[in-house]
Amino acid sequence: MTKKYRFLYILILPFLIGFLYSFLVTWGYWKTFRDGLSEVSLFFYPLSFFITFFITLTIHELGHLITFVIQGVKIRALYLHMLIFIKTDKGWTIKFKPKLWALMGGFVIPDLGEMKDDESYQKNLVAFRKSLIVAPYVTIAFLILTVLIFLLSIILGWPSLIIGLYSPFTLFTIILSFFYIKSFKLSNSWFYGDFVAYKKMQEDEIFQLVQLSQYRMFSLTESKQTDDYLFQLVVKVILEKELKSTMFHQLLILNYIEAVCYNAHEDHLGVREKLLHYPFSPHYHSEQGVMLLYDLAVYYYHLGFVEKSYHLLEQIKKRASSKIDEKSLLYLRKKHEHILHISYDEPFLNQKEHIRVRNSSLYEDLVDFEKMMKEMHDPLPFQIWETKVDLIKEEDNKQKSD
Repeated sequence: MTKKYRFLYILILPFLIGFLYSFLVTWGYWKTFRDGLSEVSLFFYPLSFFITFFITLTIHELGHLITFVIQGVKIRALYLHMLIFIKTDKGWTIKFKPKLWALMGGFVIPDLGEMKDDESYQKNLVAFRKSLIVAPYVTIAFLILTVLIFLLSIILGWPSLIIGLYSPFTLFTIILSFFYIKSFKLSNSWFYGDFVAYKKMQEDEIFQLVQLSQYRMFSLTESKQTDDYLFQLVVKVILEKELKSTMFHQLLILNYIEAVCYNAHEDHLGVREKLLHYPFSPHYHSEQGVMLLYDLAVYYYHLGFVEKSYHLLEQIKKRASSKIDEKSLLYLRKKHEHILHISYDEPFLNQKEHIRVRNSSLYEDLVDFEKMMKEMHDPLPFQIWETKVDLIKEEDNKQKSD
């Protein structure tokens, strides 16, 4: 918002408030409103805020959920602040997780169907896109409906107690809804508001692919055809796009490395050429970047480029930013030195408190991160690291020097 428009809003807002107050007083509605407020204790307001927060949050997330269901996409989980609804092989379960209090929001995790060809991929992509755009408009519609009901309650002279109970609900709905609407347009490295994500789901091929690939991780149905198709799509995108240092480019590369090094997909020579010459310098300053560099070291070792792999490990130790969490750096270093046969750190890696996985507390009920990480702690097959020495040439040089 520019300063010009902000100043304009500051001028208009008092005028509107004054006009509304005059309208209520002139037509006799102010007394009805005031009498309603007097029916409710001030102690009710904190409770009303919590109830309003939960209702508005639920309405918004149901907008996502119902849109997915209408388009034939199953639901894996629904997060509503500290309350989680999870679909398992045995049915639905409900969990209360107090440690998620800081989430201050919610989200829906779809159980995306198979993506074994372009048609099924596009179907899931369209469903995801529609879900992103429908929910914000559901929130806006609920805000308008709430305000209309409040005005009708005043005009029609509903009982004072009902007006008193509904007034703080209306007030908090307006405040929270404007907060939600503002958040729809926000984004950073790890958060994309609904409007921003919707736009990227329309225009950004890498964002689309990474998002759908990540959500497939939560699916209850395994599909080799889907894994193979998504891998081929990752290869295609890497070959066609210029690889940058942004987060979703990093995640795209991580997807490829994981598929090749841990899931037995065949390395593509064209992708190999790009990754062998991928620049390291932009990635030493963030945890996500350092994770990518370590995985590149794994990839190089897997291909037999042992010297390049070990050199990269040394560079990470020297150049990784001191601003990155020390425990995360220690875990990453010990993990990769272990799997690349530099040191033996299995006792350290077997202790759960040492494992660092971003957002693992959010998804621990959907994915067994401990099991998954232990599998990724297994050392890679040994690679031969040798230096060729021409003994005959060395002997000749020695004789000449004598």
